[in-house]
Amino acid sequence: MRLIFTICAFFCCVGLASAQTEQGGFYIGASSNINFSSMKTELKSDYGDQDGSRTTEFEFAPQLGYFAGDGLLVGLEIPYSKRKNDDADYQMSQIGIGPFARYYFGTSNSKPYLHAGVGIGAATENNGSGEVDYKLSSYEIAGGIALFINKNIAVDLGLGYSSGTMKPREDNDADVKLVTSGVAFKVGFSLFL
Repeated sequence: MRLIFTICAFFCCVGLASAQTEQGGFYIGASSNINFSSMKTELKSDYGDQDGSRTTEFEFAPQLGYFAGDGLLVGLEIPYSKRKNDDADYQMSQIGIGPFARYYFGTSNSKPYLHAGVGIGAATENNGSGEVDYKLSSYEIAGGIALFINKNIAVDLGLGYSSGTMKPREDNDADVKLVTSGVAFKVGFSLFL
């Protein structure tokens, strides 16, 4: 009986909450796609292209933003990721920074959104026999829904396409680049102030 009462009270609070996506508000968010992505990797150079393998990835991406208009969020994201190849003794760590924009639709407590962002950063690859440093660039296009738990807190569920290009910092006469792209499901939490 207590469980039923608690569940009913929770949904009543969600129904009474007022979502804060109006102009002048602030946003703090974080997302992760722990074990939810499967990316195809290709190695491209002037000597030809070569298919890679499947990769599992952990990503954590804190975000800070400001509502420039009703529903229009602009901000800065600082993504960190660690990637491990399922077929070899291989790891890669990345950190970046970049602007993003997100637009929330509607006035209910379940707000769909569209998201786009770009970024630059650095990466380090360790393949068991040595380490290589990379410079990187990336972009992401996504959509999702923010489910407001109360006036200031939302759970974000999103699905998006992202692409990143990494080039070695040194000795890259053949214009070698590692291109990673694919679709990922993301779960995150947001604080609206």
